[in-house]
Amino acid sequence: MHISNIFCNFAALIRTTGDPESPNMNLRNMKEVRITAVRQTVYNDLMAKFENPIEHTCNIRQGQQWISINGQCPEGMCPAAWLTMRDFVRQLARGKGNFYDGWMRNPMSAMISCNDGFRPFSFYIEAIDKPKPNSKTEKPKALLSSQQRIDQRVEKLIVVIGKAVIPRRQIVAELDMRQSSRHTFINNYLKPAVANGYVEMANPKSPNTPGQAYRLTAKGLALYTRLLSTTE
Repeated sequence: MHISNIFCNFAALIRTTGDPESPNMNLRNMKEVRITAVRQTVYNDLMAKFENPIEHTCNIRQGQQWISINGQCPEGMCPAAWLTMRDFVRQLARGKGNFYDGWMRNPMSAMISCNDGFRPFSFYIEAIDKPKPNSKTEKPKALLSSQQRIDQRVEKLIVVIGKAVIPRRQIVAELDMRQSSRHTFINNYLKPAVANGYVEMANPKSPNTPGQAYRLTAKGLALYTRLLSTTE
């Protein structure tokens, strides 16, 4: 089949397989989807000829990875890039791979580029199975995976802080949230981490000080160690 005909048929595939955001969708059996920024191609000649000079274009780095849960846009993903890959991610999350009759060697994957015509990034997206515990020693790791729907942001925060004492502004920078609101950081990262006993203020007697720093509690350090062990 010609590649142009293949891509024209994708809209029909989406219509027949449903939308993960539907209230009738069973989210329990959905797969997680890993998104990897594989390579960026830069067309300097096209930029010089057609583009107005701009100071900043893209925060994505080669090798950067995200995990999409329940077919949703992961934290930190470029919104424009997400629009180009969203339908593929959602079909993989539902186990509907093998796009275009054998396009990819791994049938549960796809290679998608963002829509920047001057410096497009290519993303490799692949469905991954959630770990299933088969022994007592594996249960904590599986439990951690099942909690990612709630705690993925908290885990990112824990990894950033590590064994250090870090000011809030530095944490925000390390999380690459410079463009995000203070409200998002506090409510989606900091408050859940503090409420669950993973993170504490370095200066609790002055909670509103501009230079407030944070550190991990004993519970947070234990989770930090466990998170590192899952990546080794």
